[in-house]
Amino acid sequence: MTKKKKIKKKSKPKAKKKKKSKKHTKKTHKKSKGKKNSKKKSKKHSKKKKSSKKTKSKKHSKKSKKKKHSKKSKKSSKHTKKSKKKSKDDLVVSVKKETLVRGAIFGVVFLIILFIALFAGNKITENQESARLEFYVMSQCPYGTQVEDGIKSVLDEMGDAIDFSIDFIAKDLGDGKFESLHGESEVMGNIVQLCAMQYAPDRYIDMIECMNKNANSIPGNWESCAKQAGINTKSVGKCYEGNEGKKLLSESILRSNARGASGSPTIYLNDELYQGGRDALSFKRAICNQIPDHSACKDIPACTQDSDCPGKQGKIPNCQDPDTKDAKCTYTDPVEVKLYVVNDKTCLTCDSSRITEISKQLFPGVVVEQVDVSSQKGEEMVKELDLVYVPAFVFEPEVTQTYTWENQPNVRGAFELVDEKYKIKDSSTGATRFVDQEKRAEFLAKREVTLGDNKPQIDFFVMSYCPYGNQAEEAVAPVYELLGDKVEFNPRFVIYTNYADKSDNYCMDNGKYCSMHGIQELNQNIREDCAHDLFGDKALFDFALAMNKACNANNADTCWVDVAEDLELDVQKIKNCEDNEGLSYAKDEFEMTELYGVTGSPSIFIEGEAYNGARSPEAIKTALCKAFEEAPEECSTSLGEANQQANQQATQGQC
Repeated sequence: MTKKKKIKKKSKPKAKKKKKSKKHTKKTHKKSKGKKNSKKKSKKHSKKKKSSKKTKSKKHSKKSKKKKHSKKSKKSSKHTKKSKKKSKDDLVVSVKKETLVRGAIFGVVFLIILFIALFAGNKITENQESARLEFYVMSQCPYGTQVEDGIKSVLDEMGDAIDFSIDFIAKDLGDGKFESLHGESEVMGNIVQLCAMQYAPDRYIDMIECMNKNANSIPGNWESCAKQAGINTKSVGKCYEGNEGKKLLSESILRSNARGASGSPTIYLNDELYQGGRDALSFKRAICNQIPDHSACKDIPACTQDSDCPGKQGKIPNCQDPDTKDAKCTYTDPVEVKLYVVNDKTCLTCDSSRITEISKQLFPGVVVEQVDVSSQKGEEMVKELDLVYVPAFVFEPEVTQTYTWENQPNVRGAFELVDEKYKIKDSSTGATRFVDQEKRAEFLAKREVTLGDNKPQIDFFVMSYCPYGNQAEEAVAPVYELLGDKVEFNPRFVIYTNYADKSDNYCMDNGKYCSMHGIQELNQNIREDCAHDLFGDKALFDFALAMNKACNANNADTCWVDVAEDLELDVQKIKNCEDNEGLSYAKDEFEMTELYGVTGSPSIFIEGEAYNGARSPEAIKTALCKAFEEAPEECSTSLGEANQQANQQATQGQC
């Protein structure tokens, strides 16, 4: 087959679905709320009483001199969708010169959220003998395994005073079937760990720590790790292989949903959302803030850095004499600073709320003023500050006197000085809306976006095995089913060049075209492109979603055949397309990745401009429907109720 290259849409706009969607399932370490004997010096994790109905609460008592195992979390990889386009090198180059790469926003936003987390603290509670600590995680999520490893040594030392539990984040499909972000292996990992909690409440954390050392082998490594932890594998195995384990997971998911936990990890300490550090010392300090009279808390410094200080509303924390016995937390009032948010009220995708809220957290004394570009003040600011894109975030000079500015050089790096004011760089905010309408028209033309045709265009970039990209695909699919060809759906893939030292494990054609999760992901991107061109939008969505559930980045090259056959897709045609047109598809997707300035998966664009709203069917539908000149009657249909679970688990993560 000869591949038709397109930048915008083909007669068959490809809608692709790639990765196997994996959800982070919640797992719970159940612990009873039985009374603790404060005088008891037991060095083993004390067993928990059964709580009413679903949970068995487990307490961890002191365990003799266990070494702490800290674990590096895996970086979430970026996945982006690519699409076929008749891209030309000169077009890509010209667009690069005229538009800023927006991907840096995710790094800055992550950094900002990190600071917010560091400034948030837990209230100090006096005369309390125990602390309740809840983890909501996914058994194969690197960030979930990180906190489990971080808390292990603290449980060994202070388990007699910690009422600790783990629950899992997943979707209960009914009839003993579940769906988890990292696939079926994670579902089974959740179940076997719950069974270990049920039958070895004093040793299961040792088994989990062992399994975390090779999380990709979960659940297959459970038995060897159970034996290493001294756990009876017969009772755990019976639970794991039978209905009891499924029942435990259903109950665990209910507890996670009740907490509203959708991201792994979600942590609560004495019913307060915990947002501090994830290492052993940070956990220990936070727990000691709750139970300062515990013997393990006697020699721990009150703080080693400002972020260790418990948060106080509207105050800036400061650690004096850090990491000494005289260390103490003091608080100062924030500096008041004016922030102008310059925006275009006619822009459908120019959501400024997220950066505005983050700014309020970073600079507690900020006073926000909204300015529309069409107003007199807006026109003056556009001219004086030479604003090219909106929304623009402009601070008065007092921002340089704030605590964050003085102490966080990485935050300062996101700003530029413009006419004695400090503006957050467009590359850090992700702004893509041109203030000048002629420039905007030229920009959209290069992306082959046609305005005024009453047919909104959505370009969504993913990686076929990026979990966040999979979630985005699952959010877009119901919108496609509702609106069909009234909207132009362009599924695309994120392709890098010279990635991972041009290794054949990640790249083809001597490192020219690469995918973050390996060569099998790249191959699957191409197969989904082929399915899209050969069989149309619906077939592509069906194929991609089915692949997300049935296969992964380690077996996609063989697993896809059964999936395609089940969907009655012509396997030989897809194979021929992959063999003959694979490099051409990879080249097209790479050029579209560059043209749109995409750096991560998922990245979504509506009418050529970045969409930064919620990744839920209802939110995406609403944004597309606003882009119609005359919205069709389907836009009155709500996708909220039917997709409540998807909405709940919508995330802002990115590979």
